[in-house]
Amino acid sequence: MKTIPICPDCGLPGVKVNEKAVAFNLKKSEKIKNLHGNKWYACTNPECKSSYFSGEKTIPSSSLVRSLFYKDKSKNAVICYCADLTRGDIKKAVKNGCKTAGEVRKYTKKTGSGNCEKKNPLGKCCKTVLVMTIKEEVGKKSHR
Repeated sequence: MKTIPICPDCGLPGVKVNEKAVAFNLKKSEKIKNLHGNKWYACTNPECKSSYFSGEKTIPSSSLVRSLFYKDKSKNAVICYCADLTRGDIKKAVKNGCKTAGEVRKYTKKTGSGNCEKKNPLGKCCKTVLVMTIKEEVGKKSHR
């Protein structure tokens, strides 16, 4: 039977994350001993103070280099970590007619990609969230 990882702070299920993402996104002063070799999970609950957990060990969001897109709904929240593309950048690009990831990247001149396994706090490609954010903004624009 598969065990579901539960965040010790909020009690909700976590999402498996690779160790590289946890280590890369921690502030230098917050580096945790014994990070290596643990199974890490992200708490995606926007209301929870924890960003990562492993067993009973938790890492608060305040210990991270930048905010997490799923916990921070501000315009400054980074959506594409490889290109440092923020929610505000996407909103502005959509306002100016962009409707695809390629158009947004070209408009913002933020085209860097790769290294998602390390830079993205979930250790996954940012494109899915980028596309979803563009669709949300296009939807908001059409309802104005």
